[in-house]
Amino acid sequence: MKETSFYRPFNATLAALLILVSLTGCLGSQSEKQIVKASVSDVPDWVISPPRDNSHLYGVGSAPRIDNIALAFSQAEQNGNAQIAQQLRTQVSQLNTQNTQVSSTSNQVEQVIRVQSAYTQVKTAPIELKHTVNEQRFAGDDYVYVLQSINRQRIVTKLTADIENIDNTINDHSARLKVMPDGLAQVQDWKIYMNLIPLFAQRQSYLEELSLYATQDTSASNPTQKIKKVEAQLNQALSQFGFDVTQTQQSALIASELSKYGLTAKHNGVFTLSSTSSIHTQAQQSRYYAFEEGSISLIGPDGTNLASWNISARGIDKDRNRSENKASQAWASNAINSVFIWLTSQGT
Repeated sequence: MKETSFYRPFNATLAALLILVSLTGCLGSQSEKQIVKASVSDVPDWVISPPRDNSHLYGVGSAPRIDNIALAFSQAEQNGNAQIAQQLRTQVSQLNTQNTQVSSTSNQVEQVIRVQSAYTQVKTAPIELKHTVNEQRFAGDDYVYVLQSINRQRIVTKLTADIENIDNTINDHSARLKVMPDGLAQVQDWKIYMNLIPLFAQRQSYLEELSLYATQDTSASNPTQKIKKVEAQLNQALSQFGFDVTQTQQSALIASELSKYGLTAKHNGVFTLSSTSSIHTQAQQSRYYAFEEGSISLIGPDGTNLASWNISARGIDKDRNRSENKASQAWASNAINSVFIWLTSQGT
């Protein structure tokens, strides 16, 4: 946990004392975090030239000095974290990864997002910039500065262990699979196969993050032949099972949404989806607001209703037809997302 130290210049006497005494020492916090009041000419070397080494990434952040110096340092730390994230972004770009960006969440957590289609095309959470540490702080006359760091080697060690653990889980799941002589998956194993999807998606996410922080060869985390075989089995099973969407009102949209999760729309598939919905539109201030509401049901291999969901969605556009199309697309997306979450969360 980070420790922080702040001061407010109550009067000239206190300010003069702080020129000579580090507040860090006064408040008993870590010795490496020193805050001094000085002129701009006394800016420490790390502000101009951050340290460099293979085990860490460093970022220098600054912010205008205000009366609430705690808030100023907080903003500077966010800027320092963003600088580290930008370095990772550059590193990713050099690896020719497409659609890489740095963004901030509502709580100002910097994120490096790598979008790469995995075999399941499952959307995983963005990679957050974790474990940043404040190394130094400096309060100048007009600006405050911080030195932020991240221990790459520590993160690599943890991610390597995470990948090993998830491989063990994948192997445990696959040990319960039964494959018919013709290589086809047995339908009764569908829960195991569906539970493998998020495991492989999580494994891919770990690999993505590992490539961001690693400075050396990470081939040890590449999938073993056994893991590759299980992945091939999963691909075969998903293609074999399929989802019959002929009983849905938006069969084309539903089929498209299924494909985004690596699932296949297939006539006479093992699973059947049925849906009913209605749409109504309102016009307000030259815009059309379309609302679609309805339900979708998932029927299992034995013909029983596994689960049902009530789904609603909205579309807005200046054109009535486009607003309704947007509502229908959003409805199909929400529906299949609900189906997918349910399928991949069933116990085995």
